[in-house]
Amino acid sequence: MKKKLLVGLVTGLFLSGVVGVASANVLTFDTNSTPGISLGGSMMWNGTGGGHLYNENYYDNDFINFDIDTYVNDFQMNAMPWEGYGGGNVGLIDIIALNSVGDTIWNTTADLTNYTDWNNWLTISVETADVAQLQFIAPGNAPHHNGFWPSVDNLRVNENAPVPEPATMLLFGTGLAGLAGLRRRQGRK
Repeated sequence: MKKKLLVGLVTGLFLSGVVGVASANVLTFDTNSTPGISLGGSMMWNGTGGGHLYNENYYDNDFINFDIDTYVNDFQMNAMPWEGYGGGNVGLIDIIALNSVGDTIWNTTADLTNYTDWNNWLTISVETADVAQLQFIAPGNAPHHNGFWPSVDNLRVNENAPVPEPATMLLFGTGLAGLAGLRRRQGRK
C-alpha cells in the first residue's frame, strides 16, 4: 500500500510540474512592437527612459487590445509620458478592463499624484481573466479634468491564473485517495 501511495504521489507531482506550468509573460514594451497586443485610441510607444506606452491625448481614450482573451495580473503606471518630462496637471485616471463583448469586468481609478519621479511607479493590480481590452479613460475628460499623459509599463499577464489545472486536481485526488487508504488500513488494525 505504501508503495502504491508513493508511486501515486510522485506521478501526481511530476504531472503537476509538467502540465501545470503557467505561460506567464511580462510585456515590457522595450520595442515599439509587442506580439499579442495592439494599441488603440491615442496610446503611443516611447523609448525615452526605456520602452513603455503612454496615454498621448488627454481628450481621447487610450486602449491596449489583446489578440486573445487574457488573464491580466498587473501593470505599472507613472504620471509622466517619458523620463525627463516636466509638465502636466497630475491626478486621477480611470482604467477599465473589457471582455470580448465589451462588458466591463474590472475597473479602478488610479491616483498618480505621487508618481512623477521616473524611478517611482504605481503597480495596478487587476487579477482578472478574459480581458480583451484595457481602456484608459483620458485624464483630461470628466470627472477628473487633469492634463497629463501617464505611462504604462511591465504588463504582467497569464501568471498564476486561478483556474485549477487537471494535473493539480489529479494531485489533490491522489492525496485524498492515499489518506482514505491510510485511514481504512488503520481502521482494520
